[in-house]
Amino acid sequence: MVRIVLWVIVGLLVLPVSYLIYLFYEFSVHNKKLQYKVWNLVIQKLSWNGQGKALDIGTGAGALAIELAKKFPNSKVWGIDYWGKGWNYSKEKCEENAKYEGVADQVVFQKGSASNLPFKDGEFDAIVSNFVYHEVRDVKDKKKLINESLRVLKKGGRFSLQDTFNNRRRYGIIEDLIRDIKKWGVEEVNFIDSANEIPMPNLLKFELKTMGLLYGIK
Repeated sequence: MVRIVLWVIVGLLVLPVSYLIYLFYEFSVHNKKLQYKVWNLVIQKLSWNGQGKALDIGTGAGALAIELAKKFPNSKVWGIDYWGKGWNYSKEKCEENAKYEGVADQVVFQKGSASNLPFKDGEFDAIVSNFVYHEVRDVKDKKKLINESLRVLKKGGRFSLQDTFNNRRRYGIIEDLIRDIKKWGVEEVNFIDSANEIPMPNLLKFELKTMGLLYGIK
């Protein structure tokens, strides 16, 4: 009886640890398949002809900016990030990655914050962002970050922004969020639950249930 109890205890300990290890691998930088699916969804929903200037807000290691440049070879892409402490990314690492992918002449990386973008109003033809807003610590109201992103997008420009938009504590009800964005003078706003659009195991869908994507035309 004691042996059975011990095996039950071991099982109860092993299962959650195994689950955490599984999640860590799936979301790690080494698992390019899932990461690419997430980046690709952002680009898929960017209804842009690839002519002009694009901005990747919170570029990290530059992956999304680089993918955008490869997708739209006639564009010029800026990747901006604060690259703060606790992140293993840097401007130099982004430039190295862009060179490796053959788009070094097409992509510019610059330090800056998503809360105060160092660009003029309407400077870009397209903007993208992937899981950045919820990480910005100096702005409590995350809607302000969306507003700031759209500020640098020209009228008629395209946007595709992915974050934890289904987290009501951060963004409220999604219908209200869309209504507010339209009040800012945005012509078209669409929303999808990202986890339902990306092929992945059900366990991951559960973990990513707050993930959503806003896209449209300013």
